[in-house]
Amino acid sequence: MRDHKIFQMKAEIENRKKILCAKKQELAKNTRENIFLTEVANDYDKYNKHMISQRMKQISFFQTLNQYIDNITDELQLTDSKLKESKQQQREITTELENLKNELDYLVKDNTFE
Repeated sequence: MRDHKIFQMKAEIENRKKILCAKKQELAKNTRENIFLTEVANDYDKYNKHMISQRMKQISFFQTLNQYIDNITDELQLTDSKLKESKQQQREITTELENLKNELDYLVKDNTFE
């Protein structure tokens, strides 16, 4: 049940991303036609750059955290259960890193109005 709700939420997020992308493209077209929309487009670009910066900071944090878990795992001779737990945490971090990188790619792609 929980997994189904998560799947639905992810699908809704992807749908909204597509809608926003389409609206961004429409805004870019309208900006060329209407000089008054230039300020709106500039504000969107500033926001988009801020989001990119935030995602890059998150990626850096998760990479550092992942390296820390690696170091601790190597330095401490963990029991099998603790080793499995740390590996599971690393898999979760790696998954989150991939999600952030994908989102960053999405934000960077088509970042400017032309």
